[in-house]
Amino acid sequence: MKQMLIFCFLLIVSFGTDMHQKKISDLQKDTISVTVEGAVENAGTIQLEHYSTVQDVIDRAGLSENADISSINPLYPVNDRDILIIPEKKTDEELPRISINTGDIEALTLLPGIGDATAERIILYRESNGSFQIPEDLMNVKGIGPAKFEKLKDLICL
Repeated sequence: MKQMLIFCFLLIVSFGTDMHQKKISDLQKDTISVTVEGAVENAGTIQLEHYSTVQDVIDRAGLSENADISSINPLYPVNDRDILIIPEKKTDEELPRISINTGDIEALTLLPGIGDATAERIILYRESNGSFQIPEDLMNVKGIGPAKFEKLKDLICL
């Protein structure tokens, strides 16, 4: 009797369940959300297609007159929930900030104490773990501790 009840219960549950196959494409989102801040005309969250680049974000947000994109790689791909901060041009007294999310090896090696090997580790870290969400995440890269970060924090941006 107990076995018959279990069988009936399973039979009822199986009829109440959707037995259609699910496609992976049905589960994936069609767009990604990227937040853009800083020297842009339209700051905020932007919906983009998968495989969009920093240039796509810039095109949608529009640059303000004081935007400094010299340290940004426009071909860098953006991911869902990334935050892109476009730095402003600095006066002659101030050095332009280097983006740790989009800077290439040449830009990153302009930072004091960052050589080719450390720049490569920064790029490898962001490729493996996604973009840096806060500047302090840079300390997760091997070779960058609190002392080195203190020297860099005013020279970098996301």
